[in-house]
Amino acid sequence: MASTHHPKHHAQAAATDVYVFGYAQIMMELTRRLQTNTVKVNATQAPTNQFCQYDAPPTPDMKNVVRPNVDTLYSQAWLDLAAEPMVLAVPVMDEGRYWLMQLMDAWSNTSFKSPSSTRPLGAPTTDPSSGAQVYAYALTGPGWKGELPDDVHHVPMGTDTVWLMGRIEMFNTGDDVENVTAYQSLMRLLPLSAWPDQGTYVPPDGTYDPTVSTAPPSEQINALSGPDFFAQMIELLPTTPLNPPDPAMSATLAELGVYPYDPAKLPGAQVLDQAKEEGLKLIANHKGPAPINGWTFVKTDIGYYGTDYLQRAYVAMFGLAANLPEDALYPSTGGPSTDSAGKPIPYTLTFPAGQLPPVDAFWSLTAYDADSFLVANPAEIYSVGHFTAPAPDSDGAVTLYISAVAPEDDSLDKTNWLPIPTSGKFTITLRLYAPQTDAIPADWPPALTRAE
Repeated sequence: MASTHHPKHHAQAAATDVYVFGYAQIMMELTRRLQTNTVKVNATQAPTNQFCQYDAPPTPDMKNVVRPNVDTLYSQAWLDLAAEPMVLAVPVMDEGRYWLMQLMDAWSNTSFKSPSSTRPLGAPTTDPSSGAQVYAYALTGPGWKGELPDDVHHVPMGTDTVWLMGRIEMFNTGDDVENVTAYQSLMRLLPLSAWPDQGTYVPPDGTYDPTVSTAPPSEQINALSGPDFFAQMIELLPTTPLNPPDPAMSATLAELGVYPYDPAKLPGAQVLDQAKEEGLKLIANHKGPAPINGWTFVKTDIGYYGTDYLQRAYVAMFGLAANLPEDALYPSTGGPSTDSAGKPIPYTLTFPAGQLPPVDAFWSLTAYDADSFLVANPAEIYSVGHFTAPAPDSDGAVTLYISAVAPEDDSLDKTNWLPIPTSGKFTITLRLYAPQTDAIPADWPPALTRAE
């Protein structure tokens, strides 16, 4: 009986699988290079193992981040745990202030041990440098063995490369910003050997490489040829264990000569370029869950992906650094700002009585223009729901008014108004921090409704 096995077709399919498998890893690496390519800390970059602190709320003029939130200030860092564990110190904050230190491995998986105000992982200790009460976490790489001080909580990571994305809640965008930046100044990153240092540790300067692209990583990854993409994987895999371990994918990587690297087995440029073309198509066309009342709402299989590499790549393509569902959820919807005659369309979003977003921390609704930036408006209102609780209707429901101009009815509370652009498309994102995932009804959120 003739064999139906076609080695050429098999190699092509395997190479496409590996492209999809490696997509999130390469997206993370391109992001890491861009954000650490500096000698000193600046507004958007920091050397490895140092914080880049965002010390002011975003505005519509800020174009370096799409879909920014106006609820928290970010503290981010790229860590290298190869030499030794790093200690992350997070100050004890005032009661009721939400914070989250999201920790991701090199594959974009968020650690289930990412600490937060709702999950601080143990008791505080005294920072030997500032004397402040802090939670101290020792982040260790996969090969580390050793002893930790009693007052430091162990957070094992699956790879030596870690992306830390910290968020601290602002109670308002006025005088409370100073309180948050004061907490940021008490956050510390330092090698484990320097932890009891009384404040003498000075992090080394980083390096600047003029050949590192400043283009967004999403553009950079599309510009990589198939062979270039695979060359990046070949360089990274020897120091990046698969997380989780996957014997089937490990066998495929070995068969194609990707890891362990074997140039004699590696497919030619034509196969690798086709793997890129087919891989990108698969990722872009991957179907997320069916919309709920017009909302795109990913409630599961996000933040940690196991061996679902297509889902991992899809999230990396459209929203790298996604949180675990128990930490944050971000349903989004949108529509046109005007009708065919150019007249502004007013919308409403009504939460029935008792059906406000179920959260243990807080929720907000933010509007974005067609380019995913904040909407400039004279009232300087960029989100609703968080800083001031929206006023309820007479029946206990809460109606939000989403329109380019303020509602004409003077009796309506302006805390319920969210401005959208005067032209073009817009989107809105609900943010649920520490959501009560079990309390979210299957048909929630309610639909965004034209009010005309």
